[in-house]
Amino acid sequence: MTEKLYYTNPYQKEFTAKVQDLHSLPDGKFGVVLDRTAFYPEGGGQPYDTGWLNDIPVLAVSEDNGLIVHVTAARPNGETVLGRLDWARRFDHMQQHSGEHILSAVFSDLFGGENVGFHLGDEAVYIDVTMGALTGEQAATAESAANAFVFANLPVKSEFVTGGDLASFPLRKQPAKDYAKIRLVSVTGVDCCPCGGTHVAASGEIGLIKLRSWERKAGIVRVDFVCGGRALEDYRLNSAVTRDLSVRFSVPVEEVPAAVERQLGKTETLSRQLQAAKRELAGHQAGELYEKADMLSDLKLAVSVIPDATAAELADLARAVLARGRAVVLLATGSAELGKAHFVFACTPGTPADMGKLLKQTLAVMGGNGGGTASWAQGGGNWSDKLEDALRAARADVCK
Repeated sequence: MTEKLYYTNPYQKEFTAKVQDLHSLPDGKFGVVLDRTAFYPEGGGQPYDTGWLNDIPVLAVSEDNGLIVHVTAARPNGETVLGRLDWARRFDHMQQHSGEHILSAVFSDLFGGENVGFHLGDEAVYIDVTMGALTGEQAATAESAANAFVFANLPVKSEFVTGGDLASFPLRKQPAKDYAKIRLVSVTGVDCCPCGGTHVAASGEIGLIKLRSWERKAGIVRVDFVCGGRALEDYRLNSAVTRDLSVRFSVPVEEVPAAVERQLGKTETLSRQLQAAKRELAGHQAGELYEKADMLSDLKLAVSVIPDATAAELADLARAVLARGRAVVLLATGSAELGKAHFVFACTPGTPADMGKLLKQTLAVMGGNGGGTASWAQGGGNWSDKLEDALRAARADVCK
């Protein structure tokens, strides 16, 4: 069994230990088992610690039947090693995990929402709470209540107790199974529950608990939050964004939301005007293409490369040409900058030419994929300076 120093003193940053086992791993790394360690292994929703053994990076830590296995980038030398934690990572985990206990207790007390899931990652921290929904007002109430407990700087205690003594503790959550001995973490007067993670000594060290977002998910509410240093970084980010918007819109910070709404309204109006102008332009383009198209028996044959058109615009143009009379329409667009080309081949139903077959032949040369029916086909391929040559080849095939 490895002696778990992170339980006796979660603030211990360095330690010495004897190597009990050292083995190579399939990926070229090494697994190191020590007689004692301050490195917390992954478990209970909390990630593992990282750091160094004799200046060799510890990349991961796990527990196997009471033994703590440290995955290192190289083989540590000597029978004794000096272990050093990445303290910033450890303390961040302590802040987030202790904040989670308080926040979970608040949701339980205020709304009867029980914590049924906890995730602490590098990018996100969240709890899953058994609530049908969470309003903005409820979220603000929970956030204020949680931070009141943080500001009170309440003692946070960890202790091992026997299973028979559990009844004497005001547990928020019962253990998943019976244990002869179990570790409890309590925030004085706020929360008490089984937990194997590392925690701060007093709630004030959490710094701040900030709810960032929440969403309904499979019958629960997932609450995304940050504590301590992460809350500070979140505030810095939001403050910087708000300041930038304040400068861009030339309004005080408190007027930024209204300014953004006004700008969105203008943008929507301009977008509608632009779409109307594009439809009008497409009508003119369609008329011009139809009038200038060659006659092929009783059909018009319209063939053109339309620069800078989107796939949707190309399709709309083909439909507009066909609306003017019996025709075969072969259109293409492309961009050397994007490295892509797009084709729309269309014809009046009953025309002898097969647009789907013709498109496949063209894409086989250009490199790409697509398909369709005898009267309508579209697809994309790789950009080539032979785009017009490919279109001419398709035209020649129709004219056979």
